[in-house]
Amino acid sequence: MITQLECIPCTVNSYLRLVESEVVPPEKREELMRQLLHFLSGVDYQLSPPAMGRELHRMIRDSLQDADPYREIKEKYNQMMLDLYPTFREMIEQSLTPFETAMRLAIGGNVIDFGAKYQFKVMETIQRAMEHELSIDDSPSLKKALGSARSLLYIGDNCGEIVLDKLFLEYLDVPEKTFVVRGGPVINDITLEDARLVGMDQVARVVSTGDDSPGAVWESTSGEFKELFKEADVVISKGQGNLEGLMEVRHGHIYYLLVTKCELIADRIGCGKGEFVVRKG
Repeated sequence: MITQLECIPCTVNSYLRLVESEVVPPEKREELMRQLLHFLSGVDYQLSPPAMGRELHRMIRDSLQDADPYREIKEKYNQMMLDLYPTFREMIEQSLTPFETAMRLAIGGNVIDFGAKYQFKVMETIQRAMEHELSIDDSPSLKKALGSARSLLYIGDNCGEIVLDKLFLEYLDVPEKTFVVRGGPVINDITLEDARLVGMDQVARVVSTGDDSPGAVWESTSGEFKELFKEADVVISKGQGNLEGLMEVRHGHIYYLLVTKCELIADRIGCGKGEFVVRKG
């Protein structure tokens, strides 16, 4: 997906919110906003939004001379969700439909995203994901595909959310499970360090995209990722950034699980903003 004109004000607002956060010292804020505006004046709009985001967040890290400025925020949300892990696990174990409950928890966790323009209250949205109909519901097809799959590639998204991804993976009876993280720190997206912290390596093989984009941008992912993607019987892609980076890539059984966070993507896939989606690609 290439960047649309509607993405520009969203990018500016999201970047402003990050710049005004406690991560960036006040004396650096004007400098970073000027860098952003200069960058946007000359950037190639054929880039996808996550590819553009890669360059923008490199600017923040370079300016702050900090390889992972959102480290504390990531640790906070990982720990918050780990503390709730027994509660979520009990919800699944007591459910009459454990697959659907685990899946809905994983979708609801997709709200923990510091790169999105609109922020959602985490626990309220998770509860809403448990109760409301999915706006797009290809979950029966997903469940059937997983039932006969030998290999699953699960492309993760954000910290905190990864705890619910782990729970979902624990309830999927697929012999070979691979979980994908980012190739380097970017916003609150998950890295190898985060995956190990929550014990993801206990339920799946963990690999990276080989790229520090806030999404799996096909063109800049590693050869290893591309091979795993092509060979997997089923691919689960979490979140809007991964959708934006992969939606033009064909795979027989790819499923996008997300909360829609902007009108443009919602319109593109046929639903409203803030809705819960399981969509076959």
